Amino acid sequence: MWADVLNSNSLLIQTMTNKIMLNIDKAIYNEGEYMKLKVDYETFNPKQTIHVTILDPSEKEVFSTDQYINSQKGSYSTVMKFDTKQWRVSGRYKVTAWDQEGTRKEIFFQFKGKPL
Repeated sequence: MWADVLNSNSLLIQTMTNKIMLNIDKAIYNEGEYMKLKVDYETFNPKQTIHVTILDPSEKEVFSTDQYINSQKGSYSTVMKFDTKQWRVSGRYKVTAWDQEGTRKEIFFQFKGKPL
């Protein structure tokens, strides 16, 4: 989380970079199943927002939330059920989380909808 940086006068300065970790409980989901999504973060500036989105295989947003951060370390979690019409498209979905300072993390999962 800390990075060493040399400035123009060769003075060693340690800077802190933000860290975002995304976790889901499985890599492949079927229609009707639940997904547990957890976002852990560490940040130098606790007064900001973490944005979380899920995009379907065509890059259409199917889930979005903003979480206000008021501490330097913490987590956000939610459980989603794949049982609505927005979760009908089978394929590779992308979960992305990012903060206002540009720290970004992406993970992917497969979704298998029932054949029509």
